Amino acid sequence: MVKCSVKKLVILLILVGMGLLAFTYYQGKQLASPTRRLLQDYHHEWLKNPEHHGISIKRATLLNGMAPCLIVAPDPKSQLGQRGQSIREQLTTRGIKLTPHGNIIGNLVLLHGRNGRKEDLLPVAERFCAVGLRCIIPDLPAHGESPISTVQFGFTDWEKNLPQQLLLECATLQNFTPTPCALWGISMGGSFATRAASAEGPWKCLVIVSSFDTLENTLLNNSHSQTLTNLTSYFCRQHGGANIPQVTPAKWAKSVTIPTLVAHGTSDSLIHPESGKKLFEHFSSTKKQWIEVPGGDHDNVLITPMPLYATMAEWILENIIL
Repeated sequence: MVKCSVKKLVILLILVGMGLLAFTYYQGKQLASPTRRLLQDYHHEWLKNPEHHGISIKRATLLNGMAPCLIVAPDPKSQLGQRGQSIREQLTTRGIKLTPHGNIIGNLVLLHGRNGRKEDLLPVAERFCAVGLRCIIPDLPAHGESPISTVQFGFTDWEKNLPQQLLLECATLQNFTPTPCALWGISMGGSFATRAASAEGPWKCLVIVSSFDTLENTLLNNSHSQTLTNLTSYFCRQHGGANIPQVTPAKWAKSVTIPTLVAHGTSDSLIHPESGKKLFEHFSSTKKQWIEVPGGDHDNVLITPMPLYATMAEWILENIIL
């Protein structure tokens, strides 16, 4: 009887171990090369009818075919959509003087989160276009239509230079002046944006939403196990992904001196608010602002009752027109 119980226990432990290995293998693979989301119905609506949102949309594939992107601009021939009207009203109430709809006063590179794609940010672009910003939205590596198979969360030199090179090539292609310009990133896109802003570049200011101080701490906060985190990191590297301990936006932030706004939802369980606050504290910017979004989680942080878009737009306008 005792021998039978021991045997069952050994089998159980083996099965549990195999399950944990399978789980961390999958997690590591997903971090290196996430399952790509297909275009959704609301994406198609924006792409087919941009005039309903007061914008124009042009497609481009830049950087030798490595960066599919959307170039979204305010369209003076169409009426503002509800989102555009709302943000203009909110800013006007704050005493911000806006140029007429259709005028472009600057450029904004938008960087999506993990498991996202460029089309996810069309509702974001609609609002920023309404206040005079041309928006450039790439598919980040291993996402959307990107031909690149793995992502490094901004760590490599190529990923670090991606936003600036994209902006400059886009400006040449579309014959517009690349400056003044700002950089905006959410979640994984915030890691990319922080890395890009840590290098010398044209950016006037930076906005980070729901991002993290280190990728390793984020995984640890979710797994509650250093062993599982280490295994996930190992399998991520084995699939050609990032060396997770090297993805350290907090370290990169020390080289960022441009005005920086960091926003984070108070109910974010995927990337804890403490992680976002630590990232904020490491920015060397003499002008920076931390914003907590009451009740905001990782999925709804941009659409809570708090007028976050107006706050972000005010920050960008204030800093690009200096």
